[in-house]
Amino acid sequence: MRMDDLKVDVAKLEDGDWVSDIPEMNGLRLKTRGIGNKQWRKMQARLSAATPRNKRDDPDEMERILATLIRETALLDWDGIEGPDGKPLPYSKEQANEYLTNPEYDRKFFNAAVWAAGVVADKNKASVEADAKN
Repeated sequence: MRMDDLKVDVAKLEDGDWVSDIPEMNGLRLKTRGIGNKQWRKMQARLSAATPRNKRDDPDEMERILATLIRETALLDWDGIEGPDGKPLPYSKEQANEYLTNPEYDRKFFNAAVWAAGVVADKNKASVEADAKN
């Protein structure tokens, strides 16, 4: 194993990157920072410390924290979301919060955002260079 293969693209992790081909989300592109970026880690520490011990294993509480982390520290923009009128819907944190937390959206957007942030977190320098060549 080459340790260089494990290096992540820190600029993409911290500044964000566009992610396409999100499973079950045809036409959606999300610009996210990677899971574990500096803002993420700081907010995660604060939210974890503020969570009562008896709620730290509660799946609903953990999901709420993850939605907050995605909204506040990872999700930056989107492309491919339309409003009820069929026109492109501009990104806003308020609308993102609705899609991340409203159970009527069947967690699909939530899962897509988490997946995209995970992709950006895992992008290593070799894959970024290969993408640039293509």
